[in-house]
Amino acid sequence: MKTLADLGEKAVVASLIGSIRSTAAVGPGDDAAAVDIGPQYLVATSDITSRLSHMPKGMSYWQTGWYVAAVNFSDVAAMGARPIGILASFVLPRSMPVDDFLSIMKGVQDCALSVGAEVLGGDTKEGDDVAISGCALGLVDKDKVLLRSEAGEGDLLAVTGPMGLSAAGYFAITQGIDAPRALKALLEPQPRTREGMVLSSSGAVTSCMDITDGLAFTISEIGKRSGVSFEVDWSRIPIDPETLEVAKRTGESVEELAMYYGGDYELLFTFRPEAEEQLRASLGERFHIIGKAVGKENILIRDGGVVPIENRGWEHFRM
Repeated sequence: MKTLADLGEKAVVASLIGSIRSTAAVGPGDDAAAVDIGPQYLVATSDITSRLSHMPKGMSYWQTGWYVAAVNFSDVAAMGARPIGILASFVLPRSMPVDDFLSIMKGVQDCALSVGAEVLGGDTKEGDDVAISGCALGLVDKDKVLLRSEAGEGDLLAVTGPMGLSAAGYFAITQGIDAPRALKALLEPQPRTREGMVLSSSGAVTSCMDITDGLAFTISEIGKRSGVSFEVDWSRIPIDPETLEVAKRTGESVEELAMYYGGDYELLFTFRPEAEEQLRASLGERFHIIGKAVGKENILIRDGGVVPIENRGWEHFRM
């Protein structure tokens, strides 16, 4: 009998999506679901955080709470929605000090307040270890919702921030390297809710997805869902100096950190070329064009050469 490890998270999820019948306006398979509630969609998403997969040594309980909320609100941002709230449910060992639990909840609330949302409720249950499930909600006008599947040939491809900084934070924290921006990116990711709403309101963005499992996988997913391929210019991908320094000190490949590790929680999006100046003016430093939709395969142009972009990234049950 096959196990989850045999298939990996992506194949398991794909098989589940194929078996689920949904009447929602946007059902399983995008960053979040969208339910018709009149002139708007109610956007809903859920993401789980566990000690095993998401809480490296040195992560505070407050940061744990912030992280739980941030990764959920990141999915709301990718749909172009305005966040309204989050429900947080906990599995906790009975030996946990109450103050630690309250610190987690403060982190959840602080992140929610930072994006203009609030804590709506949740649940607590006893278990052997820490696991937290978040469910974030948002609202978006029906004609403004952002999907993964509407990119077209000739569209430009852009990101809202640096790639590989969270991965650099992981290696910094495990190897004792002083890299404060990288550590903050790893432990306190910032959901790009303002940027998502700007993209949504522009009327020029054709697809969007948050970068959870790596830039390469995200590019591949938008390309697959939209029926296009992308040509990406390595020299235009924003890389923080701390990522370069951590890569140098650890011997890790900068390309691996930036393309394949994940956890950056920036937005990857496509847009019509004539809107470049409009989006640049609205997003400022949160606007980096890295490629365009063209050709028949996803490729990376680097140092005068061309290499395929592999469809891989972070994947549970296999990493």
